[in-house]
Amino acid sequence: MALGEFEALNLIRKLEGVRGRHTELVTVYVPAGFNLDLIKSHLLEEKGTATNIKDRNNRKNVIDALEKIVNELKLIKTTPENGMVVFCGNISDKEGEPDIEIWEVEPPTKSNIRLYRCDQTFITEPLKAMYSQGNAFALLVMDLREATFGLLEGARITPLKHIKSLVPGKFSKGGQSAMRFSREREGLIRDFYKEVAETAKGLFFNRNISGIIIGGPGPAKDNFLESGYLVTNLKNKVKGIKSISYTDESGLRELIEKSGDILANERITIEKELVQKLMASISRNDNLSVYGADAVRNEIKNDNVDTLLIGLVIDEEARNEFYYAGKEKGLRTEIISKESSDGLQLFNLGGVAALLRRPSKR
Repeated sequence: MALGEFEALNLIRKLEGVRGRHTELVTVYVPAGFNLDLIKSHLLEEKGTATNIKDRNNRKNVIDALEKIVNELKLIKTTPENGMVVFCGNISDKEGEPDIEIWEVEPPTKSNIRLYRCDQTFITEPLKAMYSQGNAFALLVMDLREATFGLLEGARITPLKHIKSLVPGKFSKGGQSAMRFSREREGLIRDFYKEVAETAKGLFFNRNISGIIIGGPGPAKDNFLESGYLVTNLKNKVKGIKSISYTDESGLRELIEKSGDILANERITIEKELVQKLMASISRNDNLSVYGADAVRNEIKNDNVDTLLIGLVIDEEARNEFYYAGKEKGLRTEIISKESSDGLQLFNLGGVAALLRRPSKR
């Protein structure tokens, strides 16, 4: 079953809260393109092995879970496009009164993970990681003094590393000749470019990234890219070079601000546009938006909501209430992350807001 990110992460949180009395919780990861008949055969073998479990209740629960998974897989003709993950086990809190539940999830991206595990907990980390990846962009801001590396995942900007150069200013000190000083400076610039390239390779080469964006206040960023030190696989992923003012962590944020053309379809840009539209409506006092739980509930009830904005900053119960209320009404429902400045703005408005179809009658 393919789930949206919100539903999937809700399910993962639920599964993380389940604890078995014994190793009675079964997790099965099936890779994309893998033969389901082989999985069924493997599970039937495990069912035979499970008859050796000494504890009677544990033995019965494991066998029942394996039977339930096999029966469920018989209803599925082929492995879903991205593979699948199955969780099944006894979730009852009463000894001797089992409640065997099963969940199936199709990962958001193609999975190459094959795993079978009986444990006291479900193995959710690999699935959770697939949802947190999204479209990641590598970030590099630099001049001849320093370079800062970061990663953009969804709406989250993560600084990764900061390095400083040994390149002196343009003018020599003391009695050093201008020609000798220039040669030494050029050598230190090359050394710095090599260090930047090696650092980028170490941070990004084996990471699944959609592109690289480079920024800086002067020509160093362009000269670095033309230097040939950046490995071809990474150079081919450079999506743009932007002129910005800063080369520290604040430069990473500025780089994102200046890269709207590159990131037009990315989560951080979508969230920013929605929150800015909300703030503009509030500023104009045009009654085409509301914020706060009570006001939003009222507009949902009146079928007057066009887009529902739910911040991850609010508690899970409220988040679920508004999300599923929006889904029931067929509304465009957007989850706003808590890592961005836009998420903070929504938090300051109560964590939930709505863009309306027609002016509110407040």
